[in-house]
Amino acid sequence: MRDVVIVGGGAGGLVVASVAAQLGLDVVLINKEENMGGDCLHYGCVPSKTLIKSASVAHTMAQADRWGLTPVDSQVDMKSVNQIIQDVVDTIQVHDSRERFEALGCEVITGEARFTAPARIEVGGERIEARHFVVATGSSTFIPPIKGLQGVTFLTNEDMYSLPTLPESMVVLGGGPIGVEMAQAYNRLGTKVSIVELAPRLLPRMDDDLSEILADVLRSEGISICLNSEVVEVSEQGKEKQIRLKDGQTLVAETLMVAIGRRPMVDSLNLDKADVLYDSAGIKVNQKMQTSNKKIYACGDVTGELPLTHVAELQAGVVIANLIFKMPKKISYDVIPSVVYTDPEVAQVGISVEQCRALKKGEIHQFDVSQLDRAVTDNDKKGVAKILTSKGRVVGAHIIAPHAGELIHELALAIQENMKISKITSLVHAYPSYSQLNKRLAGQYYTDRLFSPFTKKIVGFLNRIF
Repeated sequence: MRDVVIVGGGAGGLVVASVAAQLGLDVVLINKEENMGGDCLHYGCVPSKTLIKSASVAHTMAQADRWGLTPVDSQVDMKSVNQIIQDVVDTIQVHDSRERFEALGCEVITGEARFTAPARIEVGGERIEARHFVVATGSSTFIPPIKGLQGVTFLTNEDMYSLPTLPESMVVLGGGPIGVEMAQAYNRLGTKVSIVELAPRLLPRMDDDLSEILADVLRSEGISICLNSEVVEVSEQGKEKQIRLKDGQTLVAETLMVAIGRRPMVDSLNLDKADVLYDSAGIKVNQKMQTSNKKIYACGDVTGELPLTHVAELQAGVVIANLIFKMPKKISYDVIPSVVYTDPEVAQVGISVEQCRALKKGEIHQFDVSQLDRAVTDNDKKGVAKILTSKGRVVGAHIIAPHAGELIHELALAIQENMKISKITSLVHAYPSYSQLNKRLAGQYYTDRLFSPFTKKIVGFLNRIF
């Protein structure tokens, strides 16, 4: 009888395995693939951000006259770009390697696992019983049931980083985070890109105004955006993909990329045998990350909750507290930063503008990035930041700006610690830095109050008396 069996070697599973093994538990880690690290390392966050960096450099070279330099038309060699991506993956892979986890004390097994009983799992013909299990099998690309799609070749996040040559043209299905990031990246490398989104705007889960600003930026860079557009049929003639929309429009491109969403990987687990409830959205868990079988926990994308690496790590921490330390801890998703790594970046945390307006003393203040001195010096002035407050405390923030993914964390901390907005305005921020955006943004809360008629009367009175 083993102490804990972990199924899935992605972010969530590896965190639990590392802690459990180092604390002396008898741990078995099962991963379907030989290379661990999960979707994020091999097909998601890491390769996508590396590709985005290459595209950003190419774009900067082409736009060098913005900084008084001679523009350079870079020649994109996709094999070289792919090699850079692979080098980055290989470097980070060391931290997630089989050898490292075996050195920590885990037994690592490669293969597809399936439950055969509530306390027993089978992999490669071997049956393993354990006191506890953690399911962290992640998610895969959702392939929509579009007519003709299965009959054509298309890209997903699992193969978009191995293209032998740069496509001349591309249609991206989906205007969510993956869709807009990859659309901008390939467009900057030299591909003519169109985005097709079913919703009335890009990034449907982000702030409306930020979404509109990003759409304007993408259009200004030459990306075509089709909103409120449903794909009804896809076909392939020679090297061309034809994407027919419900409104009768037909888009033609060399390459089709599907980036519509994710689906939890539960089909092969045989969860019914383990008395674990699940549906198409993922495994059902309580606030302690326990499934309907209290001896089996789940974390990461397989739960269907916010498919983000940092959320998987958060959930893994809750699993560790409850399973290993026996300290009751409940998950909270109240302060989860979300970032889209376009240029400019889009980030948000806390409640939405609509939720803030519904609060009795909710206030919304904003600051234009073009008024930030560091943005002016960098000639990178697109964007806006919003801070949401209730009774003088920060409850939400929404930013589209250079480095928004870094800036959002100061405001996330303010929300988590229930800080008064004065804590941000009183903190000295180095000049000139992008971090000053938060100070300027928080300062908007006091602008009307500071220069109100009442304050002017008080100041006038004090200066007459003293």
